[in-house]
Amino acid sequence: MKVLIIENDKAFQHSLSYFIEHQRKDEVFLASSKKEGISLLKTIPFDIVLCGDRLPDGGGLEILKEWMSKNPKLISILMTVQSDEMMKEEAKRAGIHGFLVKPFDLKQLEEAMSISDFGLRSVE
Repeated sequence: MKVLIIENDKAFQHSLSYFIEHQRKDEVFLASSKKEGISLLKTIPFDIVLCGDRLPDGGGLEILKEWMSKNPKLISILMTVQSDEMMKEEAKRAGIHGFLVKPFDLKQLEEAMSISDFGLRSVE
């Protein structure tokens, strides 16, 4: 599987990348902004996108909502520091598959990435 991680915290980004590449054996691509993520999405057919909620050029929820409207089969996971019920509901309505509240452990990440149905998975 091809996984895109869009996260502006480099240490966090690299930790996620290491886990996904070594435990799941997926191919991982990194972006630190919405612009970088869009550039990669135009050229690579990703299976999963993990997106932080606070990027330098946009909010992760808005980015994922836009991409889900174009590709509903994309497994999308929003990573946020806010355990906000309104944000969860908005993500669910947009078709976003996972909602992880930072800090989360690797088991929660694995559960969110293993989604096969289309319900929002809130792993806290």
